[in-house]
Amino acid sequence: MKKLALLCLVIAFASCSNEKPKAVSAGIFLEDQVKEFIELNPDWTKDEAKEKEVTEKFKHKLINLSNEADFLKNMPMKLEMIKDTIISEQATKLAIFKAYGDTSRNKSSLLNYMQLQIAGIVSDAQLAKLPINKNYTLTGTLYKQGKRADVKFIHVAEFNGYDLGKYTFLITGFKPL
Repeated sequence: MKKLALLCLVIAFASCSNEKPKAVSAGIFLEDQVKEFIELNPDWTKDEAKEKEVTEKFKHKLINLSNEADFLKNMPMKLEMIKDTIISEQATKLAIFKAYGDTSRNKSSLLNYMQLQIAGIVSDAQLAKLPINKNYTLTGTLYKQGKRADVKFIHVAEFNGYDLGKYTFLITGFKPL
């Protein structure tokens, strides 16, 4: 009986631990990477010098991440518009996708504070299946890397936002949300 009481006491103390449970990943590569970067840099907004230093690291990190095969993995994007352009002297269609805030998401979701623009090179066949103002997840290969100057940390009063930049991808697939 004493062993059972001791076991219950140990379980009770363990459940009162101050250790916070880890958040469950939603499987969205960019959200997970930004969250990890924030956790590794808790003093990001400590002062102006620290903010500048960490933001520069953030810019390098994002540009490097764009080379990863999972860069677009499960990232919800909204098709904003279709543009005609010329790439390598060939007429091309660009589908402009942007990250978007969504009131149905958990209020604390980083996705609501992240900006990202993907200029997706699409075929006519793909274009026929891509209505504007609809939401998608994309797969593709990086065609043109973004510029570090486009990656920004937005810090106004208590608001923190993350502009992840603008990139061009050859779209190999998409899934409507």
